[in-house]
Amino acid sequence: MKMSLKKTAKALAKGLLVTTFSSAMLMSTAQANNPPPTIKADAPNRYIVKKGDTLWDISGRYLDSPWRWKEIWATNKQIKNPNLIYPNDVLILCVIQGKTLIGVDTGEGCAGVEKQLTGSVSTSTVAITSTANSIPPIPWSAIQHWLDKMLIVNPQDFNTTPYILASKNRNLITARGDKVYAKGVPLIVGQRYGVYREGELYVDPKTQEVIGLEVTQVATGLVTSTESNGVTSLQLIDSYGKEVREGDRVFVELDNAIPPVFYPTPANVSRGGMIVRVMDSISSAAKGSVVAINLGSLQGAKPGDVLTVYQKGPLVRDTKDNDTPVRLPNEPSGMVMVFNTFDHISYAYVLDSELPLSIGDQLLPPPYL
Repeated sequence: MKMSLKKTAKALAKGLLVTTFSSAMLMSTAQANNPPPTIKADAPNRYIVKKGDTLWDISGRYLDSPWRWKEIWATNKQIKNPNLIYPNDVLILCVIQGKTLIGVDTGEGCAGVEKQLTGSVSTSTVAITSTANSIPPIPWSAIQHWLDKMLIVNPQDFNTTPYILASKNRNLITARGDKVYAKGVPLIVGQRYGVYREGELYVDPKTQEVIGLEVTQVATGLVTSTESNGVTSLQLIDSYGKEVREGDRVFVELDNAIPPVFYPTPANVSRGGMIVRVMDSISSAAKGSVVAINLGSLQGAKPGDVLTVYQKGPLVRDTKDNDTPVRLPNEPSGMVMVFNTFDHISYAYVLDSELPLSIGDQLLPPPYL
């Protein structure tokens, strides 16, 4: 009986996965056959970019489907980073070769935008622009905490790394300048290493498989010596708002960098997903919140990916059919944008929410309208 139930559960899970994947594939096909995005009737012909604007906000001024912004942006081929927008840039709406596009006014109006777009501007070199002070896709202040020192790692790998055994002065709280001792695989003298604190364990709600472990870097240490008994000495050269504790893990500092600029774009993932954690909250997320989702780089997720959130339909009783319970369809309740990806998990920023978003809400690429 147990085996039968297990097989049935697996079959249901497989069926749900196939259905979700098929939905994603159908959306991809729809995207390929869809007409150009519709410009809002009240879209400004001229807009001066302000400090504090985000790319998503600007996109929403022009499109009902802001995730299609890149399709109407007139890329300047004479600039190395053509997608950057800065405060005080003047954006103008132009019709170029039958297409409605938006570009930066360089003083020549739409004629200048067309020259930049077609590459007819005479120049001997490609101009290089800095990403500093450029308009971000979403507010950096809202996501900085999840970019700086937060990582998702494989828990099995994490548990094989050296651990903090004690501090030189045997004090419980250590900080920059203190010496600590780690035990485990010998580390390289003169090498910098990160000290990491174990955090949330992520389990996929569908498969119940462990898909990642969230860890926080609390310090950086420099190895000063190693002993034959597996004990390594580290001088703490930086700390990040938290003390180093016994049991914290030590391994090479991992690069947590994301692209300096990315554009909102419909996600092209191998399957649907769901919200698996609401960060800094015990219940629900709203616009401006950060959530973790069970779609990572191995499923095709990347920074800038936009996904629609669907809330599970309510269960109602059919009074015409002996009060039989009937589940109503899932309805869209918000949108999120991925800003940092790991193997099986990504952090995403909530762009919009008509209703509070919760763990278990479904995710699919947005309708290509």
